Amino acid sequence: MRVLLKIFTAAVLGSMSSLTLAGGGLSGVESVDSQHARDTEKDWSGMIGLAALSKPEYWGSDDTEGAGLPIIIVDYKDTAYFKINRAGWWFWKADENFRVGAVLQIRPAAWDDDDDSIDDVKPFFPAGFDEPDAEAEPGINVRYKIDRFTAEAQITAGEDTNAQIDLKYNLMQTAQFVVTAKLGVELLGEDQVNYGWYGDVSSLDNDSATNVTVGVTAIQTLNPKWKLLYGVQSTSLDDEIDDSPVGQDDTYTVAFFGGAYSF
Repeated sequence: MRVLLKIFTAAVLGSMSSLTLAGGGLSGVESVDSQHARDTEKDWSGMIGLAALSKPEYWGSDDTEGAGLPIIIVDYKDTAYFKINRAGWWFWKADENFRVGAVLQIRPAAWDDDDDSIDDVKPFFPAGFDEPDAEAEPGINVRYKIDRFTAEAQITAGEDTNAQIDLKYNLMQTAQFVVTAKLGVELLGEDQVNYGWYGDVSSLDNDSATNVTVGVTAIQTLNPKWKLLYGVQSTSLDDEIDDSPVGQDDTYTVAFFGGAYSF
């Protein structure tokens, strides 16, 4: 099973890890697309496009880089979906506001041996320090949505039990513009932090980590088929990550601009 998850992750993740690194910066796009599916009552809906990002080389890096990356969102009957960095199925809908589902969250490797800035800290790696792999984490998520406000939480099983809580509010909601503010809290278990930032070396002392993200996403509808996407977000990393052998900075900012075809 673990081998199959790695194969699936590698196939999907290849050019999308930076979107995942953005920590859900395109989550406002997901919300608008889901609403579009419900409003039009279409079986299949979604967006396909491209985004340009300014981002750190990896979580904890103090170097930034630019990247061009795909936007892929597919929704079937507002029930099954693939959105940016996760796939899921809403198996219970209490009403229009509350639902529960199964989720498969793609988690990219925290750092890569090819990252230029990792060379600055490699000389200090202890013996047996391993490079992490990308993973796909199964789990459960719940969502509550009312008017302009959306709250979503998920628990997934990776190297440890991990959790994510997102609060989103549409500051502006018109036919042409949707502007969404987001507060996200990510909780990573102790073993997940050790695997991602401490080289999976059990002798190194580390604890669990809590990362906090704030951001704003804007979606401009040019016509029924085409949209422009803008956004910026900042993430504060836990001291457990900043103090790790690969940690260089405790905050990072991601900015993006893109265009997408909506169907």
